[in-house]
Amino acid sequence: MPAKSKNLLILLGSPREDGNTTRLAFAFADAACAKGWTVQSIRVPALEINACTACGECNRNRFFCALRDDMDSVYPLLLKADAILFATPLHFSGFSSSLKLLLDRLLPLVPGNRRNLAGKTVFLVSACGNPAAAAFRPLKAAFADIAAFMQWKTAGSLCLPGLGEPDALAADAAPLAKAAALAAKLP
Repeated sequence: MPAKSKNLLILLGSPREDGNTTRLAFAFADAACAKGWTVQSIRVPALEINACTACGECNRNRFFCALRDDMDSVYPLLLKADAILFATPLHFSGFSSSLKLLLDRLLPLVPGNRRNLAGKTVFLVSACGNPAAAAFRPLKAAFADIAAFMQWKTAGSLCLPGLGEPDALAADAAPLAKAAALAAKLP
C-alpha cells in the first residue's frame, strides 16, 4: 500500500498575484511536490475575511466562529494540512493586512480546543524592498510568538530583503533556489 501523501497548505498573503513573495512560495511548492507532498495554495487577499470582533463565541463553542465568511472554507484546509507555509511581503514591519486578518481568526483552533492546529509544521517566506535584513526582525518575532502560542513546529524561514521591484527575481534565480531548498525541511 502506498504511503499517504502529506498535505502542504500555502497561504499567499501578497496582494500581487505574481509578486516576489508569491514566486518564492511557488518555488517552495514545486520542491514540496517533488518530495511527494500534495500542495494547495490560497490567495488570501482574494478572500472575504472579516476582522475578529472578539465576541467570544469560539471560546464558548470550541470551534465555532460566529462570523460567516470565507474563513468557513479555510478552517477545514488548515485542519487537513500537515504543514503550512505563510508567505507574506513585509508590510510596515509585519504581515500583509489580509494575512493578519486570517491569523486573527485562528482563535477557534487554539490548543485546548477539541479541533486545533497544535503540532503543525510551519514555515515563513517573506520579501521586501528594504535592503536591510534587520527590517524582518518584527515579523520574525511575531511569527515566533504566534507559533509558540499555537504550539506549531517552526521548521524554517526565508526572509529576503532588497526585492521591492515586481520583477526582482527575473534577474536573479538564487532566491528561488533558496526557497526550494527550504522545502527540504519538510518532515
